[in-house]
Amino acid sequence: MAIHVPLAQGYNKFMGTEVIPKLTFEQFRELPSDGKRYELIHGEVHVTPSPATRHQFALQNLYESLGPYVHKNHVGEVCLAPLDVRLGEETVLQPDLIFISNARAGIIQENWIAGTPDLAVEVLSPSTAGHDRATKLPIYAEARVPEVWFIDPKAKTVEVLTLQGAKYLVEATYAGHHLLTSNLFPGWQLSLDDLFDFRGRF
Repeated sequence: MAIHVPLAQGYNKFMGTEVIPKLTFEQFRELPSDGKRYELIHGEVHVTPSPATRHQFALQNLYESLGPYVHKNHVGEVCLAPLDVRLGEETVLQPDLIFISNARAGIIQENWIAGTPDLAVEVLSPSTAGHDRATKLPIYAEARVPEVWFIDPKAKTVEVLTLQGAKYLVEATYAGHHLLTSNLFPGWQLSLDDLFDFRGRF
């Protein structure tokens, strides 16, 4: 679950929950760059803990495979967090990885992404999995993100969800020695053995 971030001044506590004044996008962008991962959800600021090494290895392995495919085939851009993705007037998320097709290239701004990417990838951690599924997924649906992946480094599984109407349906669940594929990337595949290669450390 995400943690509400106390601002420098002016917040109240009620039964252990910090109540923080809502921020606009412009105010959110003025928060200090202190290495923490901030997201703005319906005007409320959330911060998630630093990712674990499993998380980072899986994300790196995905990027090292998918990035060259995207660039070689000139189909768009792949970006990694931390990068603000503005999905509404008071909502800014930071997916672990996003893909933006050439058709949506206009949303790429100098300092943030101003609109809906084609793909949002969330690498799950025990401390953030509930937040990613219960809070962020409905926001992705509302913003009409066509595809979302949930990568679980501990369980070594990948869920590929595609938007059908107003909600997501599980297109595929990958586990074991399967190959991860997506209709977004024809001809691309990544074995789960390579995705979850933790160099024998875990």
